[in-house]
Amino acid sequence: MPALSLRSSIWGNMQITLPFSVLNVISILAYSARCFFVNALAPHSFSLARMTKSQRDTKEWIAAVARHMNLSPSQLALNAGMAASTVTRFLNDKTEKVTITQASIEKLAHYSGYRPYQFPGRNKAGSDPDAVAFETEAHEYPSWVRRSFDDATKDNVTAWIMKGAALDAMGILPGDIVVIDSNKRAKAGDVVLARVTDQLTSMTEFVLRLYMPPFIMTHSMRLGPQRPEQVDDDRVSIIGVSTGTIRAPH
Repeated sequence: MPALSLRSSIWGNMQITLPFSVLNVISILAYSARCFFVNALAPHSFSLARMTKSQRDTKEWIAAVARHMNLSPSQLALNAGMAASTVTRFLNDKTEKVTITQASIEKLAHYSGYRPYQFPGRNKAGSDPDAVAFETEAHEYPSWVRRSFDDATKDNVTAWIMKGAALDAMGILPGDIVVIDSNKRAKAGDVVLARVTDQLTSMTEFVLRLYMPPFIMTHSMRLGPQRPEQVDDDRVSIIGVSTGTIRAPH
């Protein structure tokens, strides 16, 4: 009987000890699993932060382009060849869960003429200006072009290279050299060189535009209608009037 009793006592001890051992094992496994998932998911939280910032930049760019072209976001989307909801759902989303594809961004860029994240009125780093002074252009033009420039320029007359498509409907194409006379007074229908200052960033860019008092505007088949800028001699001021164009061979 004592042996039986001892065996019963041992069995009883095992009955008591076993559940605690199992709980310890479960606790250790649970803690290890928790550490694993925390480490595994940590990088995704940083990716989400980067994605949120990217979405914010994209929303600001789309909204700026729509304002500049005097279009609602839905009309901008339709004009770019996509469903209006593609843009409006993305802009109105507050959860950061609705995204917009790169293909849609490229469509908006192609229609507007502004590359992704190139803000209208802002010459952001890495983006091409609308026009640059001839002497600052690194491209090596043929000698006859340089001679034409030398013959055409004098006091208060400069040459500017058209970089964008803002005046392609007037026959002024990217790469054309436009001669500007700052002594000439602008009248309706003239092509002018204007200085535009972004009041938010204080950044200034030079643009070639059609002058229709009191506005300067684009005249482009590629870009379509865009919002005109009012000449106020503060934010927008006219520098000179075009007296001719030189086209180098492409």
